[in-house]
Amino acid sequence: MPTKDSNSRSSTIYRQKTLNGQKELFFNIVQPSSDGPLIAGNSVHSPSGKFLAYAPDSKSTDIAIRVVCAEDVEGLCKDKGPTADAIQGDITIPAAWTHDERGFFYTKSVKPSDKQASSDANAGPGNALYYHRLGTQQSQDQLMSMPSGTAGRISTVDISSDGNWLMLSLRGDSTTSLWVASMDQDSKGVPQKPSFRKLADMGEGSYSYIATHGSRFYFLTHWDKPQSRVVAYDMNAPNGQFVNVFTAKDGYEMRNAYVIARNHILVQYFQNGISTLAVYEIGTGKHVRDIELPVGMVYSVWAQPDDGEVFFSHESLLNPHTIYRYDFATDARSTISDAKIPGFDASAFEVRQVSVAGKNGASFPMFIAARKGIQLDGSHPTLLSALGVSGIWYTPWFSQMGSAFMKHFRGVYVLAHIDIGSPDNSDADKKSSQHQFQQNIDNIKSASAYLVQHKYTKPALLTAYGTSFEGTAVAAAVNQAPDQFGCALIDDSSLDLSRLPREDIAAPWHSIIGDPAKKEDFDSMFKYSPLHHVDGNHAYPAMLLTTSQGNAFVPPWHSYKMTAELQHKLPKNPHPLMLREYSTGDDWSALQSTSMADMLSFIATSLGLKQNA
Repeated sequence: MPTKDSNSRSSTIYRQKTLNGQKELFFNIVQPSSDGPLIAGNSVHSPSGKFLAYAPDSKSTDIAIRVVCAEDVEGLCKDKGPTADAIQGDITIPAAWTHDERGFFYTKSVKPSDKQASSDANAGPGNALYYHRLGTQQSQDQLMSMPSGTAGRISTVDISSDGNWLMLSLRGDSTTSLWVASMDQDSKGVPQKPSFRKLADMGEGSYSYIATHGSRFYFLTHWDKPQSRVVAYDMNAPNGQFVNVFTAKDGYEMRNAYVIARNHILVQYFQNGISTLAVYEIGTGKHVRDIELPVGMVYSVWAQPDDGEVFFSHESLLNPHTIYRYDFATDARSTISDAKIPGFDASAFEVRQVSVAGKNGASFPMFIAARKGIQLDGSHPTLLSALGVSGIWYTPWFSQMGSAFMKHFRGVYVLAHIDIGSPDNSDADKKSSQHQFQQNIDNIKSASAYLVQHKYTKPALLTAYGTSFEGTAVAAAVNQAPDQFGCALIDDSSLDLSRLPREDIAAPWHSIIGDPAKKEDFDSMFKYSPLHHVDGNHAYPAMLLTTSQGNAFVPPWHSYKMTAELQHKLPKNPHPLMLREYSTGDDWSALQSTSMADMLSFIATSLGLKQNA
């Protein structure tokens, strides 16, 4: 088993044979790295869990896929041991296992000069689909013929829940098409030239496969929009077309859907910054029930179409990771395992969800974690964390710094989703969403005002924290309302908005905040660019700017310039205005711990807080 050294990352996989069984280490995927964190190597289980195919190193193209066994398999491997299979090249993770567990499909990037790929005229110029049979050499892998007359890269590969169909999404320049082909597996393996049938040209839409029930294929479409739906396609219906099964509840977005207990669909919703789960009948689309959950986020769901039990992982402001089991027959949720933070008793705290009215009248959600039974007398130090400017629905709910702040300083930890509720639903706003960035700044000010108005805290005890563009918004909010905060933490943030990169590689930044090469964007961005609006006529709260050497996303000079400007404009500021720089060559875990300790120490020193015993 590989060991972890000071320059490695790892994804550790544990297993237990029964719900109450002893947890044991199954496998450790080591991720060598010297320049910061990596996403752990991706892995895909075979249908029964007998095999695990994984990417050993997300930065390596030497060996892209390996396989490890979860039991003794004669002629292949021992329990916890690897097989001899090794797939090399510019390859995706295993896309889909066949239900007989003899092998899996994967895609490989190919060039016209690639002899293996170009031996079949239908391989396509972008990537090709291969089938690898366990225990064989990569040179023996089957190159699968694509549908005739198609163009584009293979974006998704699925095997239907009954194992009888191969499904592909092919993404072209302006549209994505959805195809299915019968597997008709026999002792010779999968068909080398499957007969594909097109189900749809999706345009700019998306269809995420859920399961097959009888002759009907079920898909989740427009999963990231309020109008998301579950639709079905009947292979036996004449002039086959998609039919609507049910639409998302008003104000909710469907993030995932799974068939459970044979005749029901479990939907994972996202609404106002949190996850909810609901169950529907598969045939009628009738709502059956909602599943009660703590306030937080569901990140992973494990479900099988014929099973009446579902496992899912959950994160909240008080718990970093809890795995629940849901029993469909009894409508009961039970805890399988949860991560414990040494010295932190989560049962002593509670989380409240509130709605905060923004300046424009639209509300946004905010979550407040505090000790049970606190008196709302404005005496509590409060850490307000701003999230959401990046537009990513995934949010790091649990915060070690937040839990430490609550425990050691008897503080209140707050998470505000500052971009939810912004007026960006019209077509015009969608085309220029960066011009709504001032709304995010206003929402930070509204959040701080709410906490003071409802007597959780007072400005002298309120700290605002943000990283990346959330940090940009916090810095701008301090410029516009310095008397609303006692302290501010700005981490790895863009602060000179006139100097954002113009290159195409910076397109994600431009979609969030604007492109300074465009006059309309520049004029809007300059109005709140933190560097250009430091007010030397007002006392500022204590501010700590943190940055990292070699940060490719946000160059450290943003923090250098902002700190210099603060100290130049406010030479006699009654509170510290400081810069802390870290080296990306440091061990990532140690770096995170050091950064958190620095921030907490800065808050405590600046606000005069005493640590509880």
